[in-house]
Amino acid sequence: MDWERLRVRYSQLAWQQRLGNLASTLARAATAASNPRTAASVPDLLREGMCVIEWSKDDTPLEALVELAPMQRELGLLWRAWEQNNEVTRPLLTFRARAMSDQVLAMAGWEQR
Repeated sequence: MDWERLRVRYSQLAWQQRLGNLASTLARAATAASNPRTAASVPDLLREGMCVIEWSKDDTPLEALVELAPMQRELGLLWRAWEQNNEVTRPLLTFRARAMSDQVLAMAGWEQR
């Protein structure tokens, strides 16, 4: 994955759009984790989530950053756990990624469907 190109693309978005994309990435990670055929994409999706949070620090309101910081740490822990044994981590990652996606949508002011 071309991380610099992705950073540039995300940097052009408003913080609400960036968080909307983060929510989408987290939802995709949850879906990918629950399917053995797509599970190989999980590490990149988790890393993308961590990076988007990092790239959001300059223009995202402090109230959102306070919620995003522990989320970034948790994504790192899930990434490491996934690399160790994705069969054990799969249900936890699926659950937490979906929950974080909903939380990020609420932070960004997007209506949850």
